[in-house]
Formats: sequence, structure tokens, C-alpha cells
Amino acid sequence: MKQALFALLVKRKLGFGANRAAKRRILFNLLLITLVVSALVFAQMFVVSMSRGIADKYALLGNGHLQVHTALDADFSHYEQVIDVQKVGQSYALIYSPSANKMVRLKGVQESYFSELRLDQLTMGEPYVQTDSNLPLILISSTLASTLDVTIGDRVALMLVSQNSIRPQLCIVKNLYDSGYQELDANLVFSDYALMARLFQGKEETYYELLVEADALQQTKNELKADGYAVTSWEEENYAVATNLNTSRQAVLGVMVAVAILCGYFISELSRELVEDDKYKIAMLTLLGATKRLIRRSYFSTVMVVTLIAVLLGTALGMSMALNLSPLLSSLAARSIPSLSYYLLDFTIVIPWIDILTITCVLVMVSILSVTFSLRRVSRIEPIACAHFD
Repeated sequence: MKQALFALLVKRKLGFGANRAAKRRILFNLLLITLVVSALVFAQMFVVSMSRGIADKYALLGNGHLQVHTALDADFSHYEQVIDVQKVGQSYALIYSPSANKMVRLKGVQESYFSELRLDQLTMGEPYVQTDSNLPLILISSTLASTLDVTIGDRVALMLVSQNSIRPQLCIVKNLYDSGYQELDANLVFSDYALMARLFQGKEETYYELLVEADALQQTKNELKADGYAVTSWEEENYAVATNLNTSRQAVLGVMVAVAILCGYFISELSRELVEDDKYKIAMLTLLGATKRLIRRSYFSTVMVVTLIAVLLGTALGMSMALNLSPLLSSLAARSIPSLSYYLLDFTIVIPWIDILTITCVLVMVSILSVTFSLRRVSRIEPIACAHFD
């Protein structure tokens, strides 16, 4: 008997057999919670995906996942998780054009450096075809080209400033690349490895860039250290960038959790409205022998059913919107909107399951606590008083 009454009360509160006003209230709250949850999931997926996209740009183009600091010939083929190995020389130089100059990081790389994995991170123009000049070729970004006011085939000067001399070198812009992230592009220039050795005469830093499977990064680093190599990761080489990315991700997660807590509190307002509107019915049920515990349980179940359905729908909707975001990002990137120029718009959407579970679990837990507290008012409803009032 009690179970039948409990099921009937829950169905009525969910709108089955209820009047239009009751159905509209349930649907409105269901829609509102769904939209809030979808916004939280979408925002977290967007931020995490952008952070990982920026990290991939720095790892693949800036420093590699791991850097082995040695100028000696080394063989890393026996490390199973290593995808690619490149010997790189780097230094800093001034780059001059007729209209501007800029301090840049110059990387000397071999032809095999731009593998398919790295080319996937870049957009290239048509390369310059050298005909009547023996000047060395360099690769600069479209961002830097805009700063220097040069284009493919133009001449620029590279200058190494030391304590004793200034060594200039005329070069030709071979091509323009675009990684999609201007903070990285604005200071990174690629040249031939032989040019680095000749231009800097052994003063450049030489190391090996290793691309490693993501889940074996720390293991491979430990193995290299055990073999006596001096190894650093891209996070250590770009400490400020890595710290900012991690801080931004944690800060956004904190904001999303805070909003989830507020949403959980709002859900308790749904239970309060249901109880306030049903004072007469609660009083009548009490007079007919229904216990306060049964009534509280029915209202609690009603609110939590709405909450769980909304959380599932909102999570699915947020994921769907985020996973279909690529065409919009590509469109925004093609428009070259100045206010978005310092944001990465070319990245792969990932699903941060742990973050999403954290947000949804916090929302559900806060809802349970707040609804339980809110339903204490059921015990304060006096049947005789309500009947006398009506």
C-alpha cells in the first residue's frame, strides 16, 4: 500500500496525470537545469581542449615532448615509446627587414624534421623556388612576416650579437607557416641545421628532440635519465606557459564547480515550491494516515529524478555541441578577427571525463543535501492549521 502510494505521488509530481501548470513547472525546471549543465560541460571541454592544443603546439614545434641535451651522436631506437628523434640546434638572433626588426628564437633543423605529424599542426604556403641566388633559406611564420612586412621570396638579415662582434647573414624567406597560435609563431624561425652550425660556429645549443607516446612520457624520461642522459620535458623548457595552462584549467574547473554548487542550491528551490504549492494536499495526506517520511521521500524522489534526467541530457547536449564545434572554429579562424588573434582556434576537441564527472557529481551531491534540508519544512506543516486556513 505504501509503495503504491509512493509511486502514485511521484508520478503526479512528475506531471503524469497532473494539470498543465504542474507539467509546465516540471518541464521548465528540467529545461533550465539541462541548459546549465550543458553550458558547464561545453565550457570545460572547450577550455581543456584549447589548453591541450596549445601544449601540443609547443611540444611538436617548440621543443618536442622530451629534450636530450647532448651534442654527441646518440641512438634512441631501442626506446620503444619514442616516435621521432631529431637533432636540433637553436640560438637567439635579431631578424631585420627594411621596415622592422625582431628578436627571435632560431631553430636549425634537418629536412626530416617536418614529418607528417608536425605538418598536421601547420598551414603552409607555396614554397619559394630559388633560382639565381645562393643565399640560405629560412622558414618564418605569417605572424612574423606581418610584423616585418615581408613575404615569400623577400630578403631578411639575421644577426648574431656577441660580446666581440656582430655577425650578419642575408637570408631568403622560403615559406610562411601558421600554427594557429600567434604567441608561438611570433618568435620562432626555422633554418637549415648546417646554417646554424656555420652562422653560430658552435655557440648554438644542440640537443635531440624526442616525440613520445603520451602515456609513456614519464617512463621514457626515467629510462633516459637512468642511462645517463640529461633530459627535460617541454613543460620544464616552457615553464611559464605550462604553468599558465595548468592554472587556467584548474581555475576554470573551480568556476564550473562553483556554478554547479549554485545550480544544486537552485534545485532545492524546486522542492520548496512543490511543498509550498501542495500544503493542502500534504495536510490531507497526513490526515489520511500518510507518514511525513513517505511524503518527504516522494518529493525527494521527484526532484532527484528531474535532476538526474537533466544532468544526463545536459551532459549529452554539452558534449554534442563541443564535438561539433570544429566547423565554427575554422570559420572564425578564416575570418581573422583581431580580438581572437591570440587564441588558438585550431585544436582537437577532447572529452575530459574526470572534470565532467567532478562537475556533475558535485551538482548531484549538493542537490541531494540542499533538497534534503529544504524538505524539512514538510514536518512543520500542521494538518489542522492548513485545514482551518482553507
